[in-house]
Amino acid sequence: MTRPILPDEVQTHLKWPLRLTGAGMVLERLWRAFWPLVAIGLTAFAVWSFWTIGPSPIATGLLALGVFAALSALIWGARNFAWPSRAEQLAQLDDSLPGHPIAALMDDQATGRDDMASRNLWQAHLARMAQRLKGVRPVSPDLRVARSDPYALRLIAATGAALAIGFTPWLDRLGSPGATGGDAGTPPVASASWEGWIEPPGYTGRPSLYLADQPPGPLAVPQGSRLTLRLYGDLDTLGVTADLSDTPITGPAQQSYLLVITKSGPLDIEGPGAARWQITAIGDTPPTVTTEGELTRRLAGDFSLPFTATDDYAVTRGHAAATLGLDRIDRRHGLATAPEDRPPLVVDLPLPYRGSRTQIDGVLEENLIEHPWAGLPVDLTLKVEDGAEQTGTTPPMNIVLPARRFLHPVAKALIEQRRDLLWSRDNGRRVAQITRAVLNRPDELDLPEGIYLRLRSAIRRLEAGLAFSDTQAGLPEDLRNEVAAVFWDAAVELDDGRLADALARMQQAQDRLEQAMRDGASEEELAELMDEMREAMRDYLEQLAENQQNGPQSDQPPPENGVEMSMADLEDMMERIEELMRQGREDEAMQMLDQLRQMMENMQMAQTGPSNQPGQSAREGLQETLREQQGLSDQAFRDLQEQGQGSQAGESEGNEGRDGGQGRGQSHNGADGQQGQDGQGAGPEQGGSREGSDLAQRQSDLQRQLEAQRRNLPGAGDEAGQAARDALDDAGRAMGDAAEALEQGDLPEALDRQADAMEALREGMRQFDEAMANQQAQRQGEQGSNPGEGRQSSQRDPLGRSPDGNNGATATDSPLEDGEDVYRRAQELMEELRRRSGEGDRPDLERDYLKRLLDQF
Repeated sequence: MTRPILPDEVQTHLKWPLRLTGAGMVLERLWRAFWPLVAIGLTAFAVWSFWTIGPSPIATGLLALGVFAALSALIWGARNFAWPSRAEQLAQLDDSLPGHPIAALMDDQATGRDDMASRNLWQAHLARMAQRLKGVRPVSPDLRVARSDPYALRLIAATGAALAIGFTPWLDRLGSPGATGGDAGTPPVASASWEGWIEPPGYTGRPSLYLADQPPGPLAVPQGSRLTLRLYGDLDTLGVTADLSDTPITGPAQQSYLLVITKSGPLDIEGPGAARWQITAIGDTPPTVTTEGELTRRLAGDFSLPFTATDDYAVTRGHAAATLGLDRIDRRHGLATAPEDRPPLVVDLPLPYRGSRTQIDGVLEENLIEHPWAGLPVDLTLKVEDGAEQTGTTPPMNIVLPARRFLHPVAKALIEQRRDLLWSRDNGRRVAQITRAVLNRPDELDLPEGIYLRLRSAIRRLEAGLAFSDTQAGLPEDLRNEVAAVFWDAAVELDDGRLADALARMQQAQDRLEQAMRDGASEEELAELMDEMREAMRDYLEQLAENQQNGPQSDQPPPENGVEMSMADLEDMMERIEELMRQGREDEAMQMLDQLRQMMENMQMAQTGPSNQPGQSAREGLQETLREQQGLSDQAFRDLQEQGQGSQAGESEGNEGRDGGQGRGQSHNGADGQQGQDGQGAGPEQGGSREGSDLAQRQSDLQRQLEAQRRNLPGAGDEAGQAARDALDDAGRAMGDAAEALEQGDLPEALDRQADAMEALREGMRQFDEAMANQQAQRQGEQGSNPGEGRQSSQRDPLGRSPDGNNGATATDSPLEDGEDVYRRAQELMEELRRRSGEGDRPDLERDYLKRLLDQF
């Protein structure tokens, strides 16, 4: 019996895949045979869609050519098309499968038919091939004809047809007489279109507007925007009218328009897609610039001037220009000569690199101390510009161009002669004579030898240049500038010279401060000199303390004229001097400064008890500040309890004043309050505000006290010492916030800030102890002693605090000072806080405060 070509189950699996594969082969062969016909048809459609001329010999010729090409392509395609047979379909499907399973199933066993093992192997092979046919997929047709169409003519035709489909007027032509073979004399319907843009100026940062997307009606655009119009098709059917610039658009339509909008007016487009807009040209507002506050200057000559610049779009650039105010200059001495012509002094204003520039709040910071006009009156003007090149300026400011304030007498003389030399080269001979007279007796001036020699060399060069200039046009400018540079360098070196001896540096700082007061320096400059004097005094005291500690001990009593002072006493005098200067009482300030000078020269550091240790007095002051802050916090907490219980100031249950009795009608500051008519204290409305104001004032005083202590804290060169200063700075800010809260009556907020201040104080004292320990270890290491000696533990109270608070670096007033029972005590405090916060009879304010304390842990 003959076996079928394919098993029945295999034919069932191959039924639809084979049909779809055959259909794909038909489509593939049709496309390869008739793609030229399709390309010719698409080309004819595109030409017909865009053809706007009626019947003519050219149109007839093109039509005949198109028909001939289409018939040729049809005949060529019919000759090349062949319907796929079943065998070709099977082969196409079999080629897409691995191992050609269809061909294997159609084969017969060639050898070994009588061998049972061979037959079994052949049947297993057929079963495996049949298994591969399960889930077979049809073969996709291959429609690529790039080899037959190397110039991609089919793609060009398809692109033209796609453009023709987008060209909508062709739809109207289907019903035209010319398209249907009607009256050939009737002209076809004309078609046209347009498009346009409005581009605002680039500096505005606004996007371009596509007119077709803008609804007709009012349309606001920045003045200076550019209007672009493009017209397509039959221009006779379109009309454009616009009155937006000095040259309006009228008359017959043109293919394109380009104009700049300079005024408001209508824009009217007639014809297909007609629209009308009323264009409003928004004018560009000129920028503005104003100064904010006064010009501030520093001792070194730097100055700052805040300003504000605004514009409706953006400020593009700005500068400050200064011109010499000749009418306000005292034209005497070297300034009596006519000045040389110099261009205005111009510096750029700082503008942000990123972000908006519509409003700029900046600060002009410059240092022009070496300019020839430094120290002379000038007219300063700020000027800004926007993208439209419009400008805005400030009224001229009559100021004296900030200059460096020299305090050394010889330096002041050199700077004056440098100014005269830069004022005019005609002053060269006078400058040489005066400078030579100033340096006539160098021994009395106590000048460093190097400076004196440089100055004498500069004078000789100046005199040589003057002698040479008698036969020339004048003193060479480069020589003048070189001599001026020598004068400047020498003056700076004289004024900034640092002496090795600490006492001499302190005396120099006092001299500079006195000279600045006599010269009428500004508050900023005097504050800089006060800081310089504090630093010099601190260095002198530390050196004096180190000398007394390391030097031989003497049993002799101090001299009768010796003055025994502490750093706190000196700081009080410095504060008093600074206060007198702020009040404008320079004579009294200078008298007190002379007294301070004499006291410092005759001073002998106090050596009683542990206070002779470096930094001991500073730490005692911090301890006292911490105790006062704790007292203020306790008093604020008692006031918070009284507010919650509705009692009067000082009358809460269990409240005790500083005299130990229950605070009935007594304030917490320790002073007895005035009793009312019935023996009661003032009511909350009367006493509460006074109590809060008093607490706020005391908190502010404590903040100023801490700031003074921070400025005079030793150990600035140590990392721990700097950390201590940072912590005390945080404590001062927390105290300031607490004072504001007390002034506003917000006791819970004040208590939180006071807690932050005490925590920062403790951290600052810990860092300060570490800094002092490092310095002590360094000194003792140099002397060969044990760094750990002298640090004895002191007796503590149950909370770990020192009973007297004066036991040196071991007392920190911390309730959780390091110790073996630190965790037990912390746990007890936490449990007590939780217990009190859970009692419902307590006031809500107190419970909220306790919860905030718990949240911090």
